[in-house]
Amino acid sequence: MSNYSEVIGFVKNQFDNKAFIPLHEPRFLGNEKKYIVDTIDSTFVSSVGAYVDKFELMMSSISGTNKSVAVVNGTSALQVALRLAGVCNGDEVITQGLTFIATVNAIIYNGATPIFIDVDIDTMGLSPSAVDGILLDFLCI
Repeated sequence: MSNYSEVIGFVKNQFDNKAFIPLHEPRFLGNEKKYIVDTIDSTFVSSVGAYVDKFELMMSSISGTNKSVAVVNGTSALQVALRLAGVCNGDEVITQGLTFIATVNAIIYNGATPIFIDVDIDTMGLSPSAVDGILLDFLCI
């Protein structure tokens, strides 16, 4: 899908003529309900427990790493990723304005300042030409 019209067409095709498209519709296709009940019964429903350990081991295996760490949500994942990339207090991080607030929160939580640039009209993603422009501006400083 290379442009906005194709993306809209794809979404419309997936949902036909439904009057209501649920934002968060749970889909249980396997043992999810059993795992949820197991977790609740274990009293470990946050950051520790057998399923967290199993998930981390599986992610390590998939990614070919020695260690993986599960975090509570996407904001935390972005915050940790930025920190591991070396972002710290006083840095500036380029991001697009068309994003979920978690992106900006993760930047700010690391003490950095978000620098907003435009999105590409065809992909609705980060605009490469806008990145070029902002980097050229910084080189001239």
